[in-house]
Amino acid sequence: MKKVLTAGVLAAMTFAAAPAVYAADDEGAWGPFTAGATLTSDYRFRGQSQSDRNAAMQGWVQYDHSSGFFANVWASSIDFNDTATYDSSVEVDLTVGYNHSFSENTSGGLKAVYYWYPDADTPPASNQYDYFEIIANLGHDYGVAAVSAELAWSPDYFLESGDAISLKGGVSVPLLEKFAFMGALSASGNVGYQWIDDNTTFGTSDYLYYDLGLSAEWEIFVIDLRWVGTDLSKAQCFAGLDVCEDGVVLSLTANLPG
Repeated sequence: MKKVLTAGVLAAMTFAAAPAVYAADDEGAWGPFTAGATLTSDYRFRGQSQSDRNAAMQGWVQYDHSSGFFANVWASSIDFNDTATYDSSVEVDLTVGYNHSFSENTSGGLKAVYYWYPDADTPPASNQYDYFEIIANLGHDYGVAAVSAELAWSPDYFLESGDAISLKGGVSVPLLEKFAFMGALSASGNVGYQWIDDNTTFGTSDYLYYDLGLSAEWEIFVIDLRWVGTDLSKAQCFAGLDVCEDGVVLSLTANLPG
């Protein structure tokens, strides 16, 4: 799908993918802000590669208020194989939301996300890449495992493909508090389903997506090794692309110290 993010853009937007949410009472050196960067072997979104199965650079910055409200900016290099048409190379996600703890082990949240492709040269009369989603999530930690659920809805999905709904469930299991010379080791997996109103415009039918992997922490770093895929064949995937096929994704994230 798109190109590699230039060093200048990444330096100007060192924002990232899944920053941890914390209470402002625990503010560190950066105050209520957190930030970080990720280098990944393949940027996957709901199972589909957004970087043409190549490496991507990502970064984020997030502001958290003690009330539970937060704002986040996240950016990634992308490659949509659209050089001959729109020639897009970067995705920027703008998020505002609210997180709430119902109990010590149960929490939930609601957020609005605008997916922006600032350098996509889409003519005004053509179907646009930019779109908006509302995402609700709920999670509970049982100690031996934590489970989560997420529901996302867009009134007009990517490429103006109409209403779209994604429903996802996940589980995370702590394995070791100490792993070799590293910190905590955990296993996690997710499975979801994406419904799209106008499948022809989007380029695929409705589909199942999933991932399964291991994450290890060390100092400010998180290493994640994951198997990611969908139930779409190559023939069903954007007129014959391989970006929906299963694959291994290796990611290294650095979280700025608080």
